[in-house]
Amino acid sequence: MLSLREILDWEILSGHTVIAGTGSLAVDVRSVTVIDAPDAVNWVKPHEFVVTSTYPVQQSPDALVVLIEQLAARNAAGLGVKLTRYLREFPDNAYRRAEELGFPIISLPGPLAWSDLIGRVFSHGGQQQGKEAAYLSAIYRAFSQHRTGIGSLRELFELVAGFINLPVVLALENEAGLQIESRGVTAAEAEMLAEALIEGAATGAQPDDVPLRMTVAGTKVVVARSGMGANGGGMVAVVERELSASEPDLECLRLSVHLLLTLVDANAGTRANLASNAKLLGDLLDPMLSREARNVLIAKALPPANGWHAVVARIFDADTLDGALFRLRLRQFSRRHKALLLEEEDGSEYVIAVPVPGADPRSSEAVLRELHQVFERQLEHAGGLLYGLGQSGPADLSEVAVLRREAREAMTFGIRLNGFNRISRHEDMLLLRLLAHPSVIEESRPGFLRLLEPLLAMGEQGATLMETMKVWLREDESMPRTAELLGLHVNTVRQRLERCRSVLGLTDFRTDTRLRLYAALQLLPMLTNAEG
Repeated sequence: MLSLREILDWEILSGHTVIAGTGSLAVDVRSVTVIDAPDAVNWVKPHEFVVTSTYPVQQSPDALVVLIEQLAARNAAGLGVKLTRYLREFPDNAYRRAEELGFPIISLPGPLAWSDLIGRVFSHGGQQQGKEAAYLSAIYRAFSQHRTGIGSLRELFELVAGFINLPVVLALENEAGLQIESRGVTAAEAEMLAEALIEGAATGAQPDDVPLRMTVAGTKVVVARSGMGANGGGMVAVVERELSASEPDLECLRLSVHLLLTLVDANAGTRANLASNAKLLGDLLDPMLSREARNVLIAKALPPANGWHAVVARIFDADTLDGALFRLRLRQFSRRHKALLLEEEDGSEYVIAVPVPGADPRSSEAVLRELHQVFERQLEHAGGLLYGLGQSGPADLSEVAVLRREAREAMTFGIRLNGFNRISRHEDMLLLRLLAHPSVIEESRPGFLRLLEPLLAMGEQGATLMETMKVWLREDESMPRTAELLGLHVNTVRQRLERCRSVLGLTDFRTDTRLRLYAALQLLPMLTNAEG
């Protein structure tokens, strides 16, 4: 049987420091166990050398004194600590208590992997054939410490990284966004892998709960993933560059994905809240419900608000859309802004009631732009996605049926004028809908086309100038926003607008001129349609 002194002479422990209990290093060591949970001492057996990252005692160094006393009472062989991440110095009171008990305390080198130490101790005990079994046993015991739940992604990462020698990435996606912990890969590579693997990667495979080998952007990984749910999703992966993941590595992945689920589902009320919000919005849209009854429901279920916007979103082409990820993004938006979200049964249309966040209209615009960005970001992964967005309001939530109708009208008319993948506001569409009446179109066509004729005659170059002017007018004549949307420099936008003014023979962009140009540019698809 090995003594603790013999183990400390191994090369893998080069750089260790004996903090306390120097006179007790002759103690026999039968096995090694990892503890990284507060009650893990209950799993320790006699003559086990206990190792820890000090995560369980980081918030209360006094807890380290209690741990030492408990380990000494259980006849443990000693305690190995890593003073590299949580506790950076060993507390004096813990040192004194260990010395009183003659209990060995060893400061372990930071790069040491628990798996190396566990396997080495077992194999030197003359049981080489059972090395992997011992390693698996140590993994099960370590993970069992967290069977009732785990507190954070960092805690889980420390547990997994202690057993896996390969580069490892853990990620969690919930209403707080994307959280990543990694070792052995760059931050950019970790983020890329996390986003791709949480979304399932473009393999058609679903690696939920079972480690699966795949290649993502040229990187070979083994991944296990928690299922996408109402609260989000998570994944744990190891990167296979020169070495392949062993069976114990795969077992770590299998065990850790279950702990990921406890983090994904940490907010136990989220699913219920989302379901109740959808039901509330559905009830408020019931035409049989009186206005008084709607007001009662709103007063009981929701805090006061300055008003509500209704947004109707319709998906027209979603062949390449990751529906699970998209719905997660909408749920995250709803949680952040206390919005009500209702999805049609076939998934083709969504109704989102968004409370006005304050008296400043700019804050409301920022929230609605964020909602639009949820859809825009899907285009990065689903290039063929076609959607329409219509926005109404604000108004009292008791008028949600009217708000939904306005939002639908804005979406439908906006698609007719501007095509897909845009957001159309009802108040912006009112004037254009009046002008789009067939009789008005027939009467206004010659005048509007005459106004734009110099640009229309320029062909493709004129179309580029008109698109720039159209975006500029739509974006409240903001040069920076126009440049950002068109991917241009502000000076280029300024030069194009000056070119438009010159070609159209205008001295300046007066208010009445801007109004006529805005209406003509918005209605151009209908003006150039022979059937109106």
